[in-house]
Amino acid sequence: MTELASRKAYDVVVAEDELLIQENLIKKINALSLPFTIKGTFEDGESALDFIRNHHVDLLITDIKMPVMSGLELSRILRTSFPSIKVLIISGYNEFTLAQQAIEYQVKGFLLKPIKQENLEQALTKLLIELDGENETVQASVPEHLKNMSKEEIVSCIEKYLQENFRKQITMGEISDRLEFAPDYLSHLFKKYHNESPIRYLTNLRIHYARQLLIRHPELEVSIIGEMSGYPDPVYFSKVFKKNTGIWPSQYRSEKGAK
Repeated sequence: MTELASRKAYDVVVAEDELLIQENLIKKINALSLPFTIKGTFEDGESALDFIRNHHVDLLITDIKMPVMSGLELSRILRTSFPSIKVLIISGYNEFTLAQQAIEYQVKGFLLKPIKQENLEQALTKLLIELDGENETVQASVPEHLKNMSKEEIVSCIEKYLQENFRKQITMGEISDRLEFAPDYLSHLFKKYHNESPIRYLTNLRIHYARQLLIRHPELEVSIIGEMSGYPDPVYFSKVFKKNTGIWPSQYRSEKGAK
């Protein structure tokens, strides 16, 4: 096990609605002494997804059945929006058919309840080898023209791109393609110098812009402002706005506009 341990630590999110199973799983992961760090634990898929949208995550371990959003639905969304994140599914015997459906979302493995330490170690060790291999590839895949730039200059390029394009629908994959960065390299480098992920930085740009529009343009509907700020889904825009400001967009306009 020690030979497989990597110098790089990988960030893990656990989504499991049964707290005893969740706590037991975390203890088992920590007992393995593998380079996996638990960054967040959640009792439903939606809360886990909100965290993933704003933080760097390498691995998700999720129960297949949860309230609000199932692990299956969460896996489907990650496959589309965060394809670099690995997923391990936790399931019971009677959920095997559902677990099979997750194969199309490129889930990396299944842990059967009750989770046995040896099965967990085998699954995580296999993923560790895969992640280490990808990490080595990422380091080697930095374009030649960027190798001559300082890391600070590269981060400035990322900042500039986000500042100029935050009003559009952009994803990490698109940013990676446009700037010719490997996605993981981009995220790790940006976070090192900014102390936040590119996605978190992007969210802050959008919310700051939305705040300005809400006050300066009272004639615009909240849904329009959300769309202009990079959030075409008005429900999701309101949710993100409240999460970042503590109040709904309409409340913000009412309170700040009255001053």
